[in-house]
Amino acid sequence: MTVVREARPGAARPRGGRSRAVAYLVVRVTGALLAVLVLGHFALTHVVEDVADTGSTFIGRRWASAFWLLWDWAMLGAAFAHAGAGVWVVIDDHTPDPRRRRARRRLLVAACGVLWLIGSVVIGVAASR
Repeated sequence: MTVVREARPGAARPRGGRSRAVAYLVVRVTGALLAVLVLGHFALTHVVEDVADTGSTFIGRRWASAFWLLWDWAMLGAAFAHAGAGVWVVIDDHTPDPRRRRARRRLLVAACGVLWLIGSVVIGVAASR
């Protein structure tokens, strides 16, 4: 026999719903993407090239290539999306008040956006040299 229970008035509802599922997918997809991007970055910097030769000239040569600029920009974007989605879930789990949750989510999106923009400007300036 199946018993169906209805929520009593005033009972806490599960938070997150669709946004939690999206955050879950973003974390999984960006995690896989980051595994490729970061391991490729690590292999180039520490395996293919001698670590002793890694200096400003190495970075200058590397960032002279559009491929590596896009690689680093994709790594930056994936890292912020991954971290932002993870913190989004933490905010959902630990902020019961809907107004505060909404405010914290907005702050998170703004902070990730500003930091991503700063990183993009740095990569853009490097590309223009």
